[in-house]
Amino acid sequence: MTRIASVLLPLPLPEAFDYGEPEAMGLQVGDQVAVPLGPRLIQGVVTALRDAGGGNRPLKPVEARIDAPPLPPNTLTFIQWAARYSVADPGQPLAMTLRGAARPRPSPKRL
Repeated sequence: MTRIASVLLPLPLPEAFDYGEPEAMGLQVGDQVAVPLGPRLIQGVVTALRDAGGGNRPLKPVEARIDAPPLPPNTLTFIQWAARYSVADPGQPLAMTLRGAARPRPSPKRL
């Protein structure tokens, strides 16, 4: 693993969790990924990437990139702002964002 991915999970947690990026996965900030949390896989969003050099503990690897559009940088910034504004954990606004992104969009009606 060459990089560490900070992955924000849509749970009431105070910060992102660190996971190892498998070689050749090529993650980018905003990518939606599946990561292990206890005995299950959970969807999260990559919020930061850094070199893995100097790590002092083994990390669980990111399981897979989810086939969904990445969240734009402005959306990630808004999630952090919403968490600070509402004095909530950043996973709560992320959960609302992911639910809204998965909702089917109605097609425009012709008049």
